[in-house]
Amino acid sequence: MSRARVTIVDLARELGLSKTTVSDALQGRGQVAATTRERVREAADRLGYVQNRAARSLRTRTLGAIGLYVPPRVRSFAFYMEFAMGAVRGAAALDADLVLFARDQEHAPRPFAVDGAIVVDPLPDDPILRLMAEQRLPVVAAGRPLGDPLPQVDAVIEAPHARLLRAVLDDLRAAGRRRPALLAWDRDFASSWSSDVQATYRAWCAEHDVDVRLQTLPVSSHPHELRAAVEALVTPEVDALLCAPQSLAGRSRATLLRLGRDIGADLDLVSLVGDPTTEIGEPAITCVDVDPTAFGHEAALLLGEVLAGRTGEAPVHREHAGRVRRSARLRAVLGDD
Repeated sequence: MSRARVTIVDLARELGLSKTTVSDALQGRGQVAATTRERVREAADRLGYVQNRAARSLRTRTLGAIGLYVPPRVRSFAFYMEFAMGAVRGAAALDADLVLFARDQEHAPRPFAVDGAIVVDPLPDDPILRLMAEQRLPVVAAGRPLGDPLPQVDAVIEAPHARLLRAVLDDLRAAGRRRPALLAWDRDFASSWSSDVQATYRAWCAEHDVDVRLQTLPVSSHPHELRAAVEALVTPEVDALLCAPQSLAGRSRATLLRLGRDIGADLDLVSLVGDPTTEIGEPAITCVDVDPTAFGHEAALLLGEVLAGRTGEAPVHREHAGRVRRSARLRAVLGDD
């Protein structure tokens, strides 16, 4: 074909299909067979078809953008920035831009200029989430919403934090540890993963007749608060320290060394949300790797399904996979992951 811009009409003529079928295949709409959808997409790539976003917006009344809302108090954590980069990749696959919402609870309730939004770790009674519901904005929650009443969302995608924590605790027990302690965030950040981690730890301790050793910190804790928490929590009989928030395990190492603890010999150190710089890949630390970039990508694609009407009316629940990366000691005792 010699024309400068390939159109849907060109694709339909090339494939012997109707314009409606080609359009539905490209947009992910309608009852188009998977093989037909793949044929259309291959032809679009081969012939250099480029979708006209302005024309699409006029036809579908969409804005060509999706939003991402991260609770203000945790925006500085690497996890959420990695998640955002994954969501950017997912938005690109949807031929959409990603808008990072800067507003917080103090801002006026202006409309959201996006087609739908991803909310990461939604917190109970967050007014931004309530505003989204009032404006009937399609929402995917990355992390299970909590609250009474429950916030209205169209789909949920979450990592299996409870199952991953149980796997870590079982590994520690199999490797001879009997007195694990948990360092977690306090009620200031009552997300579902934070609640699940604490509830799972308590339940596991009860099942194994182990004393609960749990200390909480605010999200905005200062280094001296972390030091004091570790010193209070890691008594001589504690033989494993699990840190729920990202980077706390790495930041706790200096205090543990000052306490005379030999990490890997008389104490195992665990990060339940591994930090890519200071924890993942560090031989002395066992990490739960949630892969936030893939998480963000999957959340964006799920929102695309919601916007295309492919998920049905009932709220959808998906699971994002994570994995445990054992420390060098646990690998030596238990084998590779």
